[in-house]
Amino acid sequence: MLVFSVRSQRADGALHMPLDQLQRATGLAFPERSGVTPDASGELTEYIQTRLHARGSQGPWQVILGAPRMSELGGQPYVTVPLTMRASIPARHEALTLNCDVILREIVSHDVHVYRSGTSDGSLQAPRLQLAGTFNYARSTLTISVEAASTQAFADTVGMGMVHVLEGLDHLLFLAMLLLPAPLVATSRRWSGSRSAQRTLARTAQVVTAFTLGHSASLAAVTLSGASFGGRWVETLIAMSVAASAVHAMRPLVRGGEVLLAGSFGLVHGLAFAGLLREFGGGVGAALQDLLAFNLGVELAQLLVVAAVVPSLLVLSAGTRYHIVRRTAGAAGLVAAVAWTVERATGLTTPLRPALNALASTPEMLAIALAVIAGLDVVFRRRVRIDESEPSSQTSSVALSEPASVTRSL
Repeated sequence: MLVFSVRSQRADGALHMPLDQLQRATGLAFPERSGVTPDASGELTEYIQTRLHARGSQGPWQVILGAPRMSELGGQPYVTVPLTMRASIPARHEALTLNCDVILREIVSHDVHVYRSGTSDGSLQAPRLQLAGTFNYARSTLTISVEAASTQAFADTVGMGMVHVLEGLDHLLFLAMLLLPAPLVATSRRWSGSRSAQRTLARTAQVVTAFTLGHSASLAAVTLSGASFGGRWVETLIAMSVAASAVHAMRPLVRGGEVLLAGSFGLVHGLAFAGLLREFGGGVGAALQDLLAFNLGVELAQLLVVAAVVPSLLVLSAGTRYHIVRRTAGAAGLVAAVAWTVERATGLTTPLRPALNALASTPEMLAIALAVIAGLDVVFRRRVRIDESEPSSQTSSVALSEPASVTRSL
């Protein structure tokens, strides 16, 4: 997390990095009890200086780092680095653009949340922290206004909720896997019959509602109680939720299982969402405002996913090849989920990481590919109907021409 206060020519704060993720990303050793050694301090400072840059609307800003120290957040060890950013050109800067990929190159599931504070020490205990944005693997640049209004802060938090879902490939795949069987009916542990468009939309609404209730409950509980959970096991459980939904898409685990999976694993996804909000201060009223804004962003993102995916599923399910699409997509989702589970549980790198990273940066390609497949399926079905109608037309023509031929011969 990057926490700072900003003025027209200067920003002061601190960079807070979880110890386990920092060690995995840098290979540096930071013994919790002995603190940061001088050698590690120098290497860490050099590492951050190559990964964090600032530029104002009138020119570049200099980033000055203080001495790293051990800290703690929610019972988890952190390394905190004080910092000051100063304008190289003494002029009024209306906006500040930050470029940051600290830890993000090495651990693609990591997020760096940026908070504006009313104090200059970068403390997470400030009376009110305002979410300004989030850096992740797909987004390393963020521009913030030097002057922030409360209405803009609410809109920014809504935007962060949307971005967290739309740029989180694991959240997207979980929801997509649950939507795959929406047009189908489960009988004898198999997907067999198909639903009408109206019933498919009703099932989609049930899945989305269950997911909303699940993640909203855990998001609210964690945000309002101030509870904290280890990020690694939450991310691992999310990967496992993708695996479960992918298996269910290929073969029903239980009748109506997509609704059950959406609600139960929605609780886990809500814990991940809460990671963006649990550090906010300012009392219950402020927390409720942030909770409302962020949750609204999540719901808007869900609606976008449904709008992008369900029409193609309705088209494909009307044909005879939907089982191929469903099983192929389910198998691909399962492979991705297994890779994520291994990486998040063990810290190892799988051969699938480059492909998953590329897909994470352009998740909209999944919806586009599905729409293209649906379009091709419609074209193929029309072609088949035309080919089937041609022989009957030719037969009718022959039958009608025979009497005329007989008459001429007589």
